[in-house]
Amino acid sequence: MTVRCADCQSYVCRGGIRDAGPDFCPMHQEYPQFEELYQDPRIRAMLKNAALIEARGYGRWTRLREVAEFSHLMGFRRLGIAHGPDMAGEARKIGEALASPELTPVLPLQGHSLDPQALADLFREEGTDLNVVAGMRVAPEALFLRASDVPVVALIARDERLRHNPAAALYTSRSYLQDALHGHWPGTERGSVEDSATALTAMATQLGPTGGDPPPTRLEEALSVVHRMGVSHLGVSFCVGFRAEAEILSKILVVNGFKVSSACCKTGATPKEEVGIRDEEKIRPGRPEMICNPVAQAELLNRDRVQFTFVLGQCVGHDAATFWHLEAPAICLVTKDRVLAHNPVAALR
Repeated sequence: MTVRCADCQSYVCRGGIRDAGPDFCPMHQEYPQFEELYQDPRIRAMLKNAALIEARGYGRWTRLREVAEFSHLMGFRRLGIAHGPDMAGEARKIGEALASPELTPVLPLQGHSLDPQALADLFREEGTDLNVVAGMRVAPEALFLRASDVPVVALIARDERLRHNPAAALYTSRSYLQDALHGHWPGTERGSVEDSATALTAMATQLGPTGGDPPPTRLEEALSVVHRMGVSHLGVSFCVGFRAEAEILSKILVVNGFKVSSACCKTGATPKEEVGIRDEEKIRPGRPEMICNPVAQAELLNRDRVQFTFVLGQCVGHDAATFWHLEAPAICLVTKDRVLAHNPVAALR
């Protein structure tokens, strides 16, 4: 259950692995200090610029536009576009949309291996400043995020069943997809997590269609991946705007036998002024606004020793900071797009 602390205004998770009672707040228990988390100037710049992008384009800019604007603010010049075999068409359109005198998209040439390590090596050789996930299956995405030498933002969360709008699985989890999302991953049949890296690599080599009629949703695919890895403790790093969806997701995970730790983007309750954002640069000038805290989200989940993390609806740039600091494998489960109902691929049509 996600609640807001009346004292510090931090959003925290009550229950799951923390199981700490109604008065629990991580801020009061050796909470990671903001200044210590953002000593790296590059990560601090990502934090601030992502917040500026969010405010400037709130409800008006698609996620695709946000990626371009974030890259401009950060001074990024070369963007690696990572994708799976069945997303080449979408990746090409993304490259065309992002190309400008200031931005050069880098895509794998026809015939180049789409193995996640091969993609990371290609982008390293090409000197990309930022890599963009433009539709990958769960296992390859998790491995690509770990292999990338530069920050990675999520643009398309591949979901063959739901036309790349995986949030729909959460909204229909008690109706159309109720049977599909419950009871297929019993903890008693889960293997040993010691073999998780081997299992993840083996699944990543299966680069073809996920199969099935209908094919599984991204959430089903993700649950199958972590089940085969032997994972029992999952992390959920979510945007405050997705707190209802995070609660639905947590219930699904618990019902299927997983332990869950969650961390909300507003944890820490740090005013935006702390990173130099002026009042007129906020989403709602004249009101207190807290900066997102993606590194703290990663740190809290690291402390809870989660074995795999689902990132849910984080802003462009803030997701990159979370991915960069998580110790366990992770994927973006749902990409946030306030204009296109969390279906960024619609911007390409």
